[in-house]
Amino acid sequence: MAAQVRSRITDSFTAVELHIEQDNHPPALVTFYRRVAASFSIPEGETEASNRAHLLAGLRSSLGKLHTRQAKASRRTYLVHAREQLLIERQRLILKNEIIQGYGRIEVWLLSVASLSLLMFNSVSLLWALPPLALSIGRSWYLDRQCKMRLRTVSEIDALIGRIEGVLQDPPST
Repeated sequence: MAAQVRSRITDSFTAVELHIEQDNHPPALVTFYRRVAASFSIPEGETEASNRAHLLAGLRSSLGKLHTRQAKASRRTYLVHAREQLLIERQRLILKNEIIQGYGRIEVWLLSVASLSLLMFNSVSLLWALPPLALSIGRSWYLDRQCKMRLRTVSEIDALIGRIEGVLQDPPST
């Protein structure tokens, strides 16, 4: 019985040419991959944090140039884009400030408590406890300066955003 079934299957079997290659790159899939990669990639114009002040100065100067005669629609979209970029930068600076303040305080507190506890238990002399204390004070001062600098930049960004929103809210004059 099994031999009859096997012979019927093999008798009616027609060999089809098998494709050795498999198409792993159909156009729709390639387009999808490119869109996903583009959405997660960093735009070419953006740089690291070291050039943020330069970018802010560039935005400030470009806002000054906007008072020239341009098409109202392109000016409005440019202002909306500039406002969005400034809001993103503002949020990044505020978040960085909060993280630095939180972890910086914990770091300074732990270093100070550790050196003072060693001093109080007479494990080390005052001469050996002063450098870690000085380090914690210096680190605290440095972190405070960095946070104040970021807050000044945030206030400048807020002023620029206020100017942009003022221009955007003005009724278009024809």
